[in-house]
Amino acid sequence: MTANKNMPVILALCLVVFAAYFRVKDCGFVNYDDYKYVIDNYNIQGGITIDSLMWALKTSYFSYWHPLTWVSHMADIELFGLNPCGPHVVSLIIHMGAAAALFLFLRYATGELWQSAFVAAAFAVHPINVESVAWISERKSVLCALWWFITASAYVHYVRGPAAGRYIIVMLCFMLALMSKPMAVTLPIVMLILDFWPLGRVTNKTKMMPLIIEKTPFFALSLLSGILTIYGQAKNDAVAGVNESSIAFRLASAALSYVTYLGKAVWPVNLCVFYPYKEISSVWPLALSLLALAALTAAAVWLRKSRPYVLAGWAWFVVTLIPVLQFVQVSAAPVADRYAYIPFVGLFITASWGVYDLFRKYRTIALVIGICVVIVMSFLTYKQTAYWHDTGTLFKHAIEVTENNYLAHNLYGTHLLSTGRTDEAIEEFKTALAVMPDYPGLNFNMWSALTIKGLKAEAEPYFEKSLPYWDKEGEMPVLKLGISFLKQRNYDVAGEFFLKALVIAPRNILIYKYIGMSLIGLKRYEDALSYIDKGIAAAPDIWELYFQKGLILKEMGQRDEAVSNFKEALRRAPNRGNIAEIISKNIETATERRRQP
Repeated sequence: MTANKNMPVILALCLVVFAAYFRVKDCGFVNYDDYKYVIDNYNIQGGITIDSLMWALKTSYFSYWHPLTWVSHMADIELFGLNPCGPHVVSLIIHMGAAAALFLFLRYATGELWQSAFVAAAFAVHPINVESVAWISERKSVLCALWWFITASAYVHYVRGPAAGRYIIVMLCFMLALMSKPMAVTLPIVMLILDFWPLGRVTNKTKMMPLIIEKTPFFALSLLSGILTIYGQAKNDAVAGVNESSIAFRLASAALSYVTYLGKAVWPVNLCVFYPYKEISSVWPLALSLLALAALTAAAVWLRKSRPYVLAGWAWFVVTLIPVLQFVQVSAAPVADRYAYIPFVGLFITASWGVYDLFRKYRTIALVIGICVVIVMSFLTYKQTAYWHDTGTLFKHAIEVTENNYLAHNLYGTHLLSTGRTDEAIEEFKTALAVMPDYPGLNFNMWSALTIKGLKAEAEPYFEKSLPYWDKEGEMPVLKLGISFLKQRNYDVAGEFFLKALVIAPRNILIYKYIGMSLIGLKRYEDALSYIDKGIAAAPDIWELYFQKGLILKEMGQRDEAVSNFKEALRRAPNRGNIAEIISKNIETATERRRQP
């Protein structure tokens, strides 16, 4: 493998990726996991610190153990703050690196230049991979792929010169892949596939057991990662019980999913962020899917001697998809574009080497076909990237290309609600509720929209159906919405949200403070004072309540009592920031007004 031949290919890959993806720099955060991963995740807001690194190593927050991914988000905060341009560019650079690493791995493993280049180019610009690159929450996918291909190269290096040091390097790279995303659990099996092709370690005379034993530590790490993932999913109530969907349904859905992915590999149109489950109303789609999978598997096995790359590529695709086929159901979607990020490499390998073999005597034709395919995919990727510009664009597109997409209607509705288009939001929620009438989060959003419209009686039934939502979310969404309306000085609506927050979380005493603030805005001072006193009776050590009570009493003209409460707040307030200064200024102004004749 010579550097003078590889470098032009790597530079060309980077240019193609940049041309297809450069609009990603203008994309923002989307209201689909980005808030939990980055914007509202206080654990990473301070950037890289000892405490944040320890948190990353220990946490299964949001259902996964992937500390390297958390550290990458912390690094984004260090470098760019909450400006989404920076993280998007970083994800794009990592994707470029993954494409280059894939090319170098295949070039090193097979010795073939053009076939390796096409696989890397297809991986780089296939439009199904836009989700992994353009979605900040999917940083874990691009990181995992980068370390996956580096691990594969290190493994080839070890096989060609077995040594303890090289073996340890493979282990370390594999651990970094697992620490990026648990999708890497299948990598030890892919190593066995590589043993078959292109490394040629599996022959009629070779016994498989030594090769399997060789990878025992890798399987042990995969098992540990799998256990941590299932634990994290179960801890966050993300794993569905068997009674929610039967094993037979999951197997049938898996077969249909394989065929769906194959279709998207060949015809990547109408891609979107979320594909809902479809009811299996006929046995024919399932029967045809099983027949197609059996035929493709049989063909790959039949060609294993003359075209071993066919079986290797097919096995790569089948095996690496297994963790995301919802056998252990952790998603509301049977198929997702991001799940194809690494598995499609197997299909690209089969296609690249297959076309090259087919036109072996006419290599120019193979080259022209490859270039044309890459150009078309680059254009589709350029187009697909635009849909990730913002939440509204993303989910409006999902509605346009799918049917009965309750999640898309719900999240597009929340976008409309946040931009003041309440009537349109209600229509979106109605459409979604027609599909999923008992979905708690959706019922909460409908309650919010109707409450904002002032239709309290109509809203109440939706709130009752939203109560299971709070088992997972706590009171934070409703409290945050109340605070947002408080900032807008929409005190009446803010008060409704705070009162509901108190119903959900009666032990969160600070809610009394917010209720008091909304009532002050409405000049209902006696009512505000009543709620603040309830809060103080329940938790007499919270300084904010005394401060709030002082503000109310000052507005009521009761200066002596106001000063007394300000002083109590000052005594109990933490010694940080400008809290003491703010309280002292209020004591000063209340005292001055008290002295005025």
